[in-house]
Amino acid sequence: MKSKKALLLRYTLQFISLLSFILLLAVLAYPPELENQLLQSFSRLDPWLLLSQLRWQQEVPSWAWLPLLTLVSTLLWGRIFCGWLCPFGALLTLTDKIGRAAFPKLSLLRTKVLRAVQPVRGYWFIFLGTIFVLGSNWVFFFTPFALFSHEIVRGLQGDIPWMLIGIIVGTLLFSRLWCSVLCPTGVLLSLVARLRFFRCELAGAKPQESRRQFFKVAFAVAMAGALWRKTVWAAEKVLRPPGALPELDFTAVCNRCGRCIQVCPSNALRPMPITEGLANFETPYVIPRKNRCDLCLACQKVCPTGAIAQVPLEKIRMGKAVIDKPRCIAWNDGKMCYICGEQCPVLAISADEHHRPTVLSDKCVGCGSCENACPVNGEAAIRVIPA
Repeated sequence: MKSKKALLLRYTLQFISLLSFILLLAVLAYPPELENQLLQSFSRLDPWLLLSQLRWQQEVPSWAWLPLLTLVSTLLWGRIFCGWLCPFGALLTLTDKIGRAAFPKLSLLRTKVLRAVQPVRGYWFIFLGTIFVLGSNWVFFFTPFALFSHEIVRGLQGDIPWMLIGIIVGTLLFSRLWCSVLCPTGVLLSLVARLRFFRCELAGAKPQESRRQFFKVAFAVAMAGALWRKTVWAAEKVLRPPGALPELDFTAVCNRCGRCIQVCPSNALRPMPITEGLANFETPYVIPRKNRCDLCLACQKVCPTGAIAQVPLEKIRMGKAVIDKPRCIAWNDGKMCYICGEQCPVLAISADEHHRPTVLSDKCVGCGSCENACPVNGEAAIRVIPA
C-alpha cells in the first residue's frame, strides 16, 4: 500500500514539474516577472549550473544551496531529482511507458540495448567533463533544464524541435537511454548516488581489464582535447545581446537555453545556425537589418548562466555604428535624410549643417536601430560592427 502511495506521489510530482516548466516558459515575456524567478530557481537545482558559475565567476553564488540540496538529497536517497523533480525526466518517463505499451515485442531488445550501452556513460561523462574543464559549456547544453528549455523555445518560436523529437523517438524504441547514459546531470547524480555504497572496483580487477579501462579513459580524454577548439573558439565576432561577455567567454558560458530569445520583445535575438560553426551554434545574436535591439535588457534578467551579464544601459557596448558614405543618400546624393539619427535611442548620431549624419562613437551602444531604419535598399548605409 505504501509503495502505491509513493508511486502516486512520484507521478504527481513529475506531472506538476513537467507542466509547470512548460507553462513558465510559454508565459515568459517582457517584462520578465515571477515566471522568470521560478524558472531560475528551478534551473539552479542542477549542480552543473553551480560548476559553471564556479568556473567563470570564481565565487560561490547566493543560490548555491539549491544545487547543494540536490547533491545532499542524492547522497541520502539516490537519484530523487531525476526520478521525482526533473521535468525532462518526467516527459521521458511518460514516453517510455507509452513505448512499452505500444511496442511490447521490443521489450527484450530495449532491455538488451540499455544494458549494452550502460558502460559507455562513464566514458561519455569523462569526455564531456574534459571539454567542460578546458573551457566549453556544451556539456551544460545537454543538461535537462537547458536542453528542454531550448527545445520548448524552438517550438514556441515556430521552429521544429529536432533534438526533442529525436530523443522522444529514441525513448519510445530503446527506453530511457538519454536519462541513463547521455544526460550529464543524470550521470553526475548517478555517480554521487554510488558514493553511498562506495567501494574500489578496480582492487579485484584483472590487470588486463584495468589496462583496457585505462585506454578507454585515455581515448575519451584525447577526443575531448581534439574537439576542444571547435567547441570553444568562435569563428568570428557577431552582434551579441546587450551585456554579453567577451566573445570567447560568451560562447563558452552560454548554454543555448533560448530564454533570452523567448523574452525579447522585438524578436531581435535569434539562434545562430550550424553553418556559423559549432562554437556559435544556437547562441543568440542580433541581425539589426531584420530587427533592432530595443535595449530593454530583459535578456540579462532571464540568462541563467551569466553569459549575458547585468550591465547598466550606460555601460552597454554591443558594437559601433559605421556610416558607408558612398551608399548613404545624405552623403552621396545630397538628399535630406536623417532617419538613422531620428531612430537612435541614445542620441549617438548627429547631423552637420547639410543634415549629413555622423556617428558619435563614445555614445553609440550598437543596438542597430540606425541600421534597421536605413531606407537604402539592400545593405544599409549605416551598419553596426560588433565590439
